[in-house]
Amino acid sequence: MKKPLFFIFFLLTLLPVELFSQSTAVSFARNRRGFAVPTQDAYLPEHTITGLGLSNPENIGFGSNDILYIADTGNRRIVLFDTISGTLVREIRYEEFRSPRGLFVTPDDYLYVADSAAQAVYIFNPADELIRTIYAPTSVAFGDTDFAPMRVGVDPRGSMYIIGEGVYNGIIHLSNEGEFLGFFTANRTTLTFAQLMQNIFFTDRQRQGLLDRLPLTLSNVFVDPRGIVYSVSMGRDEAASGEAIKKHDMAGRNMLGSTTGTSLTDISVDRFGNIFTASTHGWIQVNTGDGEEIFYFGAGPLSNDDIAGWFTNLISIAVSSQGYIWALDGTKAFLQSYSPTEYTLSIYRAQQLFNDGHYNEATREWTNVLRFNQMSVLAHNGLGKAWLYQEEFANAQYQFYVAGNREFYSQAFWETRNSWLLGNMSYILITFIAFFFTVFLIKHIDKKKRVKTAIARGIDAIMHAPYLNSVLVSFSVARHPLDTYYSLKRRERGCVPGATVNFLLFFAAYMIFQTSRGFVVQFVEIEDMDFNVVIGGFLGLYLLFVFCNYLVTSINDGDGGVADIFKLVSYAMLPLSVTLLLVTVVSHVLTENEVFLLVFMLIGGFSWSGVLLWLGLQEVHGYSFKDTFKSVIFTMAFMIIALVVLFNMTILFNQFGLFFESIVREVHANVTNMY
Repeated sequence: MKKPLFFIFFLLTLLPVELFSQSTAVSFARNRRGFAVPTQDAYLPEHTITGLGLSNPENIGFGSNDILYIADTGNRRIVLFDTISGTLVREIRYEEFRSPRGLFVTPDDYLYVADSAAQAVYIFNPADELIRTIYAPTSVAFGDTDFAPMRVGVDPRGSMYIIGEGVYNGIIHLSNEGEFLGFFTANRTTLTFAQLMQNIFFTDRQRQGLLDRLPLTLSNVFVDPRGIVYSVSMGRDEAASGEAIKKHDMAGRNMLGSTTGTSLTDISVDRFGNIFTASTHGWIQVNTGDGEEIFYFGAGPLSNDDIAGWFTNLISIAVSSQGYIWALDGTKAFLQSYSPTEYTLSIYRAQQLFNDGHYNEATREWTNVLRFNQMSVLAHNGLGKAWLYQEEFANAQYQFYVAGNREFYSQAFWETRNSWLLGNMSYILITFIAFFFTVFLIKHIDKKKRVKTAIARGIDAIMHAPYLNSVLVSFSVARHPLDTYYSLKRRERGCVPGATVNFLLFFAAYMIFQTSRGFVVQFVEIEDMDFNVVIGGFLGLYLLFVFCNYLVTSINDGDGGVADIFKLVSYAMLPLSVTLLLVTVVSHVLTENEVFLLVFMLIGGFSWSGVLLWLGLQEVHGYSFKDTFKSVIFTMAFMIIALVVLFNMTILFNQFGLFFESIVREVHANVTNMY
């Protein structure tokens, strides 16, 4: 009995080691506010392959029949591993290999190997025979650029896209014969603020002494069967600019929108067009073909523990035809596979149904995805697009609202608004006709203008009513600012209680504007607002302006006191208050393409109130234009100084409070013999 068991154990030790594990890689997805939140498991760690004898491997890629090609850099060979049977197929050794760091396998199993030390790209046929060696181009356009290929991708025509070590000009583009076709694409150079200042103020000689400002090189390249080129970068600048992942058109321009990801080492694309990227931090991220993030998973930060699904140096990634992800750890030299869960497969089925034009079936499948994750932004977006193509615009609008997708929400809202207008156009026209007909009748019947006189008397009675008069002075300020401010200065009109009502109206309009705008322009959710900052900032800046202006004008012989300044500022804010309320209302009926109307409205409101404020300061203080300008500048300077002092005082009192608390704790501990 012992011999068969020993024989079985001996055979298992000769095969590559496979470890099976439950999920150790937590999956995350973005919610509608852009925050990463845990979600259903997207992929589960399946096989851990450790028995291939790899040494510092750097790159992997799939050939036909799900044969995985591994660039075993340390052993100067290419290893072929059958991911279906879990067995080693064969290895490719070539005496001229020096440092085979990158590889690419075409659909017909032609192998391209990028060797940086040999400064060459080797091309092998499916029989593992070397058929061509590509050395540095001799073209004048290539010049003296170093040719040390690290990664390579090949399109269906045989053109090569090579990432060279230390090449900042971009991806080296060669024909199938090795002729230099140009640099395909490159990262942009991002200058810091200090470097921008150096460009402005340094002389040519001083700028020559600075270090070269070169863009970061791309870290990897992939070409899908359609010939579309993808690339990733390690740099934080690309991540900050939303270009961590790029999908290039024929001219090398990025076709994706803003994408996330930092320190990306490799990229792969599956048969559905989904983009898979690997990060040195141990995360695997999945994006749609349009760049929308689906989810990411892993066990970042990096770990030295031997746990399935965790990496020390995640350096390369590839996706099999069956949808399994295979990842390579370059330091510990092992392979890790991941199998998709039903949640992930449901997402991919929904995407494929939508891309094939089966919108009704896609709707059902996206609904199934929501069973797994009710708040999936991707699912709500997908469901919204499916409803949109079925011309169910109200349903699409709701789904895009839940997903926080303002662009497509605007498209759906534009359609629902058009439908409402078409359905109610007759009632709108009848209302307008009735209104103008009524005005016409009153104008021709009331020839003695009794109605007009009654309306004017009513308005005049309201304007001169006790208590209301001091509040409604703001309307006179808006229409006749100089005359009204002169009356305010002589204490003939206006009072502090009336100005306070206008101040409260302005505050209410400001709060409504901050919290109640239409979805298209309401970029911050109410639950995410810090109302201490919103309210405190408004009140603080308002009252600080009044106080600082009083200090400045009292030094410069201004006539107005604190109460006068408060009144003129409060009364001057009426146009802006009305504008904020009007913008809030109108924002609910405009699409994203019409937001510029709100901008013009805000500019008008700020300008009107700004002019009234300027005229008020000039009239109340008895200043000329020049003196008013100086007082406003000094007021702003005083406000900045006051804010800095208040900030420092806040920090000081916080530190003092912590110091006092530590003393009390120490005394309490000594009294109670805690130590």
